Amino acid sequence: MRICHVIGSIDPANGGPSTVIGRIASAQAGLGLDVHLLGACSAAREAVSREALAQVPGIERVTLHLMTDPPSRMRRLLASHFGPAFDAVPEPDIAHLHGVWDSPLLRVSARCRARKIPYLIRPAGMLDFWSLKQKALKKKVSLALFHRRMLRGASVIHALNPHERDAISALRLGTRIEIIPNGVFLSDIERVTEDGLFRGRFPALGDAPFVLFLSRLHFKKGLDILAEAWTRVAREHPGAKLVVAGPREDDSIDAFDRVIGDAGLTETVVQTGPVYGADKAAAYRECACFVLPSRQEGFSLAITEALGFGAAAVVTRDCHFPEITEVGAGIETALDAGEVASAVSRMLVDQAFRTSCGAAGSALVRERFTWPAVARRTLEVYRSMASGAR
Repeated sequence: MRICHVIGSIDPANGGPSTVIGRIASAQAGLGLDVHLLGACSAAREAVSREALAQVPGIERVTLHLMTDPPSRMRRLLASHFGPAFDAVPEPDIAHLHGVWDSPLLRVSARCRARKIPYLIRPAGMLDFWSLKQKALKKKVSLALFHRRMLRGASVIHALNPHERDAISALRLGTRIEIIPNGVFLSDIERVTEDGLFRGRFPALGDAPFVLFLSRLHFKKGLDILAEAWTRVAREHPGAKLVVAGPREDDSIDAFDRVIGDAGLTETVVQTGPVYGADKAAAYRECACFVLPSRQEGFSLAITEALGFGAAAVVTRDCHFPEITEVGAGIETALDAGEVASAVSRMLVDQAFRTSCGAAGSALVRERFTWPAVARRTLEVYRSMASGAR
């Protein structure tokens, strides 16, 4: 069976979908599927994007069709280069589209309908209730004019969790919805890192216990909640530090900096920018706990990775990862700075508790959320699509 994964941008700075696509493709290739990956990135980010893909275990088994975006803004908007690029991929049995609002997906889905190639769409949280409220009018118009047809024409919509399934169902698309989570490669979470590698990269940490926020620096991720929570935590635990890691996407980090600066806590926060590979693995291993006070997540790869590496987790219930509470891998909170602060404080003072959480989270990921298991689930869905099941 030949599968073609399609995404508008492979730049890892764009977060989850760009990170997931190479991993799910590689895991499927490991099952013996003929897997192709079609995506693009800006010329300025090409080297970084290719290097990020090269770090995916087994990616050499995937045939890559990578393009540099055209310099013309209009051509990028229209994504005219994606249609011919998809046509150049050897006839796929299934196309797996990642995202919703990107013009390349409109182009490729139209090609699929014209050529009668079954396709499924992985919205990656973009059709969640919260997400649809952001730029609501623009999305409502876009759905009516373009994207509803794309979504209704899919054989399957790939939801990441029951909450996302319910949000998609509310759109009354009439398209079959299947839940397929994200995962990790065991080789990633078992990779050996030297003791103190992350602290060595960022000497300002010294030997202080640190709380790790690792995600895109975007309003959705709750940086405002984190800032207020940290002003409370730092007063109770003056020897602790907060690491903020990830690519900047909007001005929410500026507002974060103002709150931290006004509280006189700048020296307690270490901002690292994006971290990848061994540095990221070491950050998860060395932190006292991982925190993500997000307003919305589909199936957070950062949370899954943190759990896999054995980090105790403090996340909001809006991350839609109830398994954390079910197995005792951490603490779920409301979108409330006080609750987040209390949970982080408990992690800092109760080593036995956070050790127990870390062990439970690691076991959860190994048992249920590995990429080979996810790939086997996608294959079940692909086969049902190929047989015409709706």
